[in-house]
Amino acid sequence: KKPDVRGVCSSSSKMRLNEFSYCVSQSLVLVPYEAYHVTRYHQWMLQPDILEATASEPLSLEEEFEMQRSWRNSDDKLTFIVLHRDTLESAMGSKVPASNKESASLPWQRQPAAELAAMIGDVNSFLIPNIRAVEEDNQDNEEVVREGREFELEVMIAEPAYRGRGLGREAVQCLIAYLSEALGAQPGQLLAKIGDDNLASQRLFTGPGLRFQLADRQPVFRQATYRCPSEAATPTPPGWAGVLTCSRLPAAATGCGLSA
Repeated sequence: KKPDVRGVCSSSSKMRLNEFSYCVSQSLVLVPYEAYHVTRYHQWMLQPDILEATASEPLSLEEEFEMQRSWRNSDDKLTFIVLHRDTLESAMGSKVPASNKESASLPWQRQPAAELAAMIGDVNSFLIPNIRAVEEDNQDNEEVVREGREFELEVMIAEPAYRGRGLGREAVQCLIAYLSEALGAQPGQLLAKIGDDNLASQRLFTGPGLRFQLADRQPVFRQATYRCPSEAATPTPPGWAGVLTCSRLPAAATGCGLSA
């Protein structure tokens, strides 16, 4: 899934792009990836089917914590943990603030234990700056020049009970809406690299609500690149509430010592 960066800790500008941002849609809440999520995430990444689907190598728990710090401190990639909204609100005993007015007047006080109960997957984006690529158009064999930064997208719904319910598509739509609102991403800058055997992801990205198109194949890596058409409207998830603000977590909650 993240074969080029897993286990590599960045010490660059530490932008922490989404450190205090969260997103709410009809069925999901997306939150920044914190240290207290790591143990649960690590359990997912030990499952053979997930390792195969994400093209990942298993890491030790210590390496997974280092990986989390790398993503949190990086200036060229970001990740959100995907929470099931109903499960989260049930565990919290209250509603998640779902408007800019609510979050501005009283930033959401996140509850780590409730988030752990509601974790179902993650979404990621690699930010690729100043790209100039020449590709052969898939249909008419003409060369296409692409310039400007791009955003490579990934999604994983790790909990089997939540697969096949359209939540992966909704999670990707949330990520795209975040990238558009927070970073100015345009549809033509969005892409996904998907393994030839990952039929579920191919259906997700090319299906209703996203409509990415095959751009080129990389036979050596047994994968293909899919792109959102430049003329497409920015996909919007159902019930999108915008990019909202959450409070700073207590120091004890941001460390590795929180137990589920």
